[in-house]
Amino acid sequence: MISERDLETLLDFADQSPWRLPDGGWVVVHVERVDVTGQRPHGIRYGLVVQDANKQRVLGFDNSHGFDGAADDDPFDHEHPLGRVERRIRYDFRSPSALLADFFDRCAAYCAAQGMSFDLQPEGDQ
Repeated sequence: MISERDLETLLDFADQSPWRLPDGGWVVVHVERVDVTGQRPHGIRYGLVVQDANKQRVLGFDNSHGFDGAADDDPFDHEHPLGRVERRIRYDFRSPSALLADFFDRCAAYCAAQGMSFDLQPEGDQ
């Protein structure tokens, strides 16, 4: 079971989304409470995405649908990895804070690979 405080942190973070990256790309976070199901056992539906300047997904995490090779009763949590966003790889959801940490690790790696700083600017601060 996830802590209410941890969940509130993730929801608050989503309320601040989106953010602009230095190259004109975007970091977008959507989170909403939903009924607990076998596919969404944490009671949230989420999507954390990095988009390029053309708003094409570069990488992301979500639980809107099953991952490649999933059984009908598997949780939907999965990752769309950098450079292979068409793939859906099972993600082991541990907590909202771990999800954010894993996502931002991938964001930082993407920015480093692009030769830019991992500097998020709120949508209105350009």
